[in-house]
Amino acid sequence: MASIDKQSIREEFENVKAEYKRLSAKGNLPQEYHALFNTMFMLLGIVISIFMERTTKKNNKNSNIPSSQTEKDESSKNLTGSKSKGVEEISGRSRNTRTVTSVKKLTVENCEHCGEDLSSISAMRHERRTKIDIIFEKVVTHVDAEIKECENCGKQTKAVFPLDMPVSLQGINIIPR
Repeated sequence: MASIDKQSIREEFENVKAEYKRLSAKGNLPQEYHALFNTMFMLLGIVISIFMERTTKKNNKNSNIPSSQTEKDESSKNLTGSKSKGVEEISGRSRNTRTVTSVKKLTVENCEHCGEDLSSISAMRHERRTKIDIIFEKVVTHVDAEIKECENCGKQTKAVFPLDMPVSLQGINIIPR
């Protein structure tokens, strides 16, 4: 039977990511695949981090430690003023999370077709792309690119999105601290 440890799983995961980057560098994959694979790599990274680092607290039920030497079980204590047993459930989001959201506006200065100055023309609409990074907090960055119509040639020009935002919803990057 093969031996699995934290290091070997992490090394294999990094090898798979490196192989994907090598193959995708050839340019044979559509942008949608890049977003999909980056999201899958992010999710697998989270799973590996959670399950490889998780430790179960030892008590008299999962080890040979006597009950007199383990901490008291607080999960079934009575609630005051209540006839039911158990700890009160907390509904909604976890209290230890935080979401930071920002919106950046990209402007169109010149027509990309004829070079006409478009800085004084108001945008007809905006196109939004969203990138989500998890840094043990969720960081959502929206970038709105202006789309303007040139009065000179009648064609539309859209502001250029950052290179790390090639599609409307980006894969999630995990940035360890």
